[in-house]
Amino acid sequence: MITSIRRRLTIAAHDDRGLSLPEVLVAMVIFAIISTGLLYTMLSVLALGRDSRARQVALNLAAEEIDVSRGFADVFALQDATRSLDLNGDTFTVERTTRWVSDPEIDLQCGSGGAPLRYKRVEVEVSWSNMRDTDATVRTYTVIDPKNRINDPTKGTILVSVLGGAGAGSAGVTVTATPASPANGATTLAEAPLPTDAQGCTYILKVSPGNYNVSVSRSGYVDVAQNTTSTITVGVTAGAAASVGFQYDRAATFTARYAPSVTGPAPIIPNNMVTTFLSSYGAHQSTATNANMTRAIALHPFAAGYEAVAGAYAAPNEANQGCLAPDPAAWPTTEQAGVTYVGRRAPAAAAVPGGATTIDVPMGTFQLTVSNSNRWVRAISVNTGPGPGCAIGMEYRWNELPMGTSRLALPFGTWEIRTGNSTNNRNNVPILGAIQAEGTSLIAAALGRVTLDPRVPE
Repeated sequence: MITSIRRRLTIAAHDDRGLSLPEVLVAMVIFAIISTGLLYTMLSVLALGRDSRARQVALNLAAEEIDVSRGFADVFALQDATRSLDLNGDTFTVERTTRWVSDPEIDLQCGSGGAPLRYKRVEVEVSWSNMRDTDATVRTYTVIDPKNRINDPTKGTILVSVLGGAGAGSAGVTVTATPASPANGATTLAEAPLPTDAQGCTYILKVSPGNYNVSVSRSGYVDVAQNTTSTITVGVTAGAAASVGFQYDRAATFTARYAPSVTGPAPIIPNNMVTTFLSSYGAHQSTATNANMTRAIALHPFAAGYEAVAGAYAAPNEANQGCLAPDPAAWPTTEQAGVTYVGRRAPAAAAVPGGATTIDVPMGTFQLTVSNSNRWVRAISVNTGPGPGCAIGMEYRWNELPMGTSRLALPFGTWEIRTGNSTNNRNNVPILGAIQAEGTSLIAAALGRVTLDPRVPE
């Protein structure tokens, strides 16, 4: 075809007619095809060259990071790290991951024990910008043998892991270990353990066999049981590593709003109001010392958050039937006059570590009329009525209510209302008419009693 075109060009040079338009178009198409192939080949060669150069740089960076890791005087100070740098127009990311191992093929993280600490395995991964989809990152490994002996065959090791609410390591947490009771041979540590590192780990070495109380503490932090100092007892044996793990993080502030859906005049809640916060870790109760309609409460920052229930909710156990009445979700669905009524908890609320949020605490309301001689009031839960009941009982109090009719709020359930003329005298039961129930048709008042039902039309 090229020969034919050349011949036609030769003829055209001696022919006034020149090339026809179809012939020009064909020539341009052929030239474009050849040029595209050449351009693709050149670009491929350039890309391969750039990738090869970048990969060689990555290999050098990985080797450099291994050398840096081996240069640590204290192998315990060798931790996970990530750094970035720009070279030859590319941005390289060098990520170092470290793990204690008893065998080069087996991880021995601070959260798992059994075998003693022996080596530290280091993995270095290098990636770079503009990597092709088919490119693989550069990885290299090494195992570091500590220069100093870290184990004593007659003693043991305690591996301590502290994780935050999101599951990442919690650094800078103070760790202590003291002989438990019974000590079973445990002795006071010669040196205080180091605070947790970036992975949330610390290692207590050369510990005499016995039982130890391992505690973690840090200002503003709480564990899953809302304790500011968290303690776990662990046994240590000679020639082995015992592990203990904590979930411990900076507390979040939850502002409880009581009876948020009540319209009209704000009700008065008891001075000793208990609020129960429900999470996947169980129930936590917080008691107030005033009748404020909002309270700021510090809680562990679970990612799934909490559901709040007014009152001392308690799940049933082998000892008793608990106290289910405060929980709207524990009230069975019912139907009256063709209307279905259901109980639902308020939506869950969550906050990040150190953050803040609001959480609603639904309550039932009623009106109580008092005279000047019966302004001190107490409410005692009754384990009967239409709801699930409260076998372990609740009691809440108001001091010196205004004379006349007041709007009061209580956890859901059935209550006996008693009044008196002083803090220590609250034994009178109001007569029928002194109590007026508010809410749906399910809520009712009787002689000296009121039932606050959380169920609403579906």
